[in-house]
Amino acid sequence: MSIRKNAALIAALAAATLVFSACSAGGTSTPSAAGGARTVTIVTSNDAPFSFIDEKTDKLTGVDGDMLQAMADELNWKIEVVVTDFATMPQTVLSKKADFIADGLYVTDQRKKTLAYSDTWYYQGEGMVVPSGSTLKSRDDAKGTTIGVMTGATHLEIAQKLTAESHIKMYDSQANMLQAVANKQVDAAFTDQAVVAWALTQNPNDKVKLVTPYEPYFPGTIAAAFRKDEDSKKLITELNGALADLKASPKYLEILQKYGLNEDNIAE
Repeated sequence: MSIRKNAALIAALAAATLVFSACSAGGTSTPSAAGGARTVTIVTSNDAPFSFIDEKTDKLTGVDGDMLQAMADELNWKIEVVVTDFATMPQTVLSKKADFIADGLYVTDQRKKTLAYSDTWYYQGEGMVVPSGSTLKSRDDAKGTTIGVMTGATHLEIAQKLTAESHIKMYDSQANMLQAVANKQVDAAFTDQAVVAWALTQNPNDKVKLVTPYEPYFPGTIAAAFRKDEDSKKLITELNGALADLKASPKYLEILQKYGLNEDNIAE
């Protein structure tokens, strides 16, 4: 699976400016003292329901957040969080401001050129959002229309296959993209199904709807993404061991279901 990056994404990756940090500032993992916890820094774009800071508890939560915390508990890791824009997450890791990405990141051939991945955490595809009165029922119906996608997301590839570049609109936030759909500034938008389902649950909007049934173009494989270096290899090995234990426990499915996912999203 490949992804074609536009100029805006490349510029964003080059800039790689951190906009917020939770807990302490970023940095590479700190080995534990004798019997102590190892400090590991992860980066997220703070998007629910994958990996975000709960405003009430100030703790990392979400599908990836809860899974990571379960694994960290087993490994005796202390998790610190750096928050930045989605498009700058890879560069945040590559510049050693964080150890890895834990934020619903798809595994793609393009990203594999610079990043190393853990084993698969779970599967999750995109959803298609349209105005509530729309007659569009599939991706094919969206051919030649105006389409919205998130900056830096792999869903750009879908839009590029369906319409001209001039008819693709990029958005830096989920809320802005959904509002564009509601205002009929775009005919359809593609984003992570779990994200939009969560957003519409938290903030119902009768001006937009998820197309259903829908067969994803990207039956996305979700995993943590690391640098390609020796320190990262050790972290990946440790994380994969804890991930296998989590998958073998009831807690794994419980976490998926907590955020609206189900058995279809289970990775072996």
